[in-house]
Amino acid sequence: MQKLYLKLNYFTKNELRLWAISVLLIVGSFFIFDKTNYLTLIASLIGTTSLIFNAKGNPFGQLLMIVFSVLYGMISLSFKYYGEMITYLGMTGPMALFALISWLKNPYNGDMCGRFTL
Repeated sequence: MQKLYLKLNYFTKNELRLWAISVLLIVGSFFIFDKTNYLTLIASLIGTTSLIFNAKGNPFGQLLMIVFSVLYGMISLSFKYYGEMITYLGMTGPMALFALISWLKNPYNGDMCGRFTL
């Protein structure tokens, strides 16, 4: 029961508020300006969510960053933004993978990372 309580209270109210405002701005901007390319919406939501987990030092954030990098690489390729594609698929994605491996091999034993892990 306490594990469930800790997982539900992993983020503070201010952190959840910041994440919710970010998500609302992303979704609002999508429906105001785009309304068609749902892959960009999904990638943006995954990227925002990965940042809040990474800010807490949680390895799940690195996993989400890998997914975001692949999606953003696909989006960049479709718009012929080759520099962005190379940056995310050649640098950001692999760095997130190495960070994920490192974080999983060397877990933090305090309460920050142990409450909500993979």
